[in-house]
Amino acid sequence: MRHKIKGDIIGWNSSIWDFNYMMKSIKEDEDIDLSVNSYGGDAFLGIDICNTLKDHKGFVTVTITGIAASACSIICMGADKLRAHANAMLMVHNAQTFVAGDAKKLRKAADDVEKVSQAVLQSYTNRVDESTMKKLLDNETYLTAEEALKYGLIDEIIDAEPEEVESEIFENKAKKFNNKLSMSKTSNPLIAASTGIDVNTLNQMFVEFRNEIKNEFIPKKEPDQDPVEPKQNLSMLFLHL
Repeated sequence: MRHKIKGDIIGWNSSIWDFNYMMKSIKEDEDIDLSVNSYGGDAFLGIDICNTLKDHKGFVTVTITGIAASACSIICMGADKLRAHANAMLMVHNAQTFVAGDAKKLRKAADDVEKVSQAVLQSYTNRVDESTMKKLLDNETYLTAEEALKYGLIDEIIDAEPEEVESEIFENKAKKFNNKLSMSKTSNPLIAASTGIDVNTLNQMFVEFRNEIKNEFIPKKEPDQDPVEPKQNLSMLFLHL
């Protein structure tokens, strides 16, 4: 089974509806190839999907194509193999909530959130020791793919372009992440991606190539012969690269 969960981790997200439907129809030992790109949402829904993946008898591969934040990072912990694009990120933090009321209600809400945070913490301890993971959660930590690999939160980095993230709940954070992606892209990403050469090197190569073309068409005088006229059209083509 191949599927993509994107957008907020909420019950009415169509990609989550589709995931739940597909999980009811696949074989119990069928392999799952799941891609995720989300800023998070409902912690308990994240835990539910994580445990669904864990309990599945087939091999589960999860790939982070943009960002796996908050509840989405919990989903990732259900993978047998967790991969991330080279420029993708993973973000973890303690449970959060919104509450209003008197002092008694506020104290109870704080106690409840601490219990949820403990459940969140346990979701990661199959990959990272509890004390280290607690520090990452307390600090609301953003991890690059390389950092996540060092901590053991992911198993493999794949070299590919990350996707922009969609979110209504975390709109400002999603825009900030997408802006970082835009800034990190080269002025000619298609060339850079296909060749593996950085932009500065490419620019220098074009300069040298252009100079070679110019020199090739400079008229040369030979004994008892008229100068050869340069091919202006071809010369101008390369001069404008």
